[in-house]
Amino acid sequence: MSNKVSDEDRLAIPWYGPEALRKLDEFNPDVVHIQTEFTIGAMGRRYSRRRGIPVLSTCHTHYEMYIKEYLPLLPEVLARKTIRGWLRSVYAHDDLIIAPSRNIRDVMRGYGIDREYVVISNGVDERIFHPYPLEAREFRKKLAEGHAGFDEGRLLVYVGRLRQEKNLDLLADAMVRVFREEPDTHLLMVGEGSRKAELEDFFRHHGLEDKVAWSGYMPRAQLAIVYSAADIFVFPSKTENNSLVTIEAMLCGTPVVGVNRMGTAEILEGDLGGFLAEDDAEDFADKILSLLRDPTLLAAKSAEALQHSQHWTIGNSCDQMERIYERLFGIA
Repeated sequence: MSNKVSDEDRLAIPWYGPEALRKLDEFNPDVVHIQTEFTIGAMGRRYSRRRGIPVLSTCHTHYEMYIKEYLPLLPEVLARKTIRGWLRSVYAHDDLIIAPSRNIRDVMRGYGIDREYVVISNGVDERIFHPYPLEAREFRKKLAEGHAGFDEGRLLVYVGRLRQEKNLDLLADAMVRVFREEPDTHLLMVGEGSRKAELEDFFRHHGLEDKVAWSGYMPRAQLAIVYSAADIFVFPSKTENNSLVTIEAMLCGTPVVGVNRMGTAEILEGDLGGFLAEDDAEDFADKILSLLRDPTLLAAKSAEALQHSQHWTIGNSCDQMERIYERLFGIA
């Protein structure tokens, strides 16, 4: 019941609303869990309050981090006030709010949204994301068919949108040094976005275009093989609430170098399963190089990533959510 606007965005089709509400009545829910602040979320909240059904919601996005995406024409100060006021109106009467990270919980409280909060990660499916050693070797061989040398040396992987909010200039600047000091290293960029052409030009300008491969979007099952093929997952974003790609990589036994901000910092919490760098290209490169130059450390961080990431599996998150639902149902 949605219209695809882009590979990442969809709009609800309003004339399907009555049918959706009819199906909800047939289902007869005891609690409604809202996952969006927009049209469908508003419809779910109205439906629930008219029928006296508890409303549980999850806030997935730190909207202030995306001001230029959502409100590009407003001055930043006004845009921030607008976003905060809008979120207060959306969540003001929800019975319980799930936050995927401690950071987003604290942000919501800072907005004056005085509700009950529980922190539960969105979780990653451990049935899909786990090490694939045999498939990883085949993937490296296949990758080398179109990109000479990618089956040898070390492979770094980035997965995500190629857009401004992902802080990709930091990664690009850091990789110039990494490629210079460890020339048997390659980088695979998985994803699409408005920055792709600019990033391609950057590496071409530095004579490094043969060091970088671009794959576009990949199916989730294929991503697990890509993570398994990587020696390090590199993720420069500073705006992640839950940093699911970080968890995906770690579940595949791949250590992470990320920026010490928000969800990534919360997951690695003290360099467990990788290293946290400051928002600085030199420090980011330092962390990558420390792993590339020390095979024992790299192996230890790989094992650590695999173990530590079990805290953020779908199974673990579902167990926590089940207990919340039971409490709202009045079972526990």
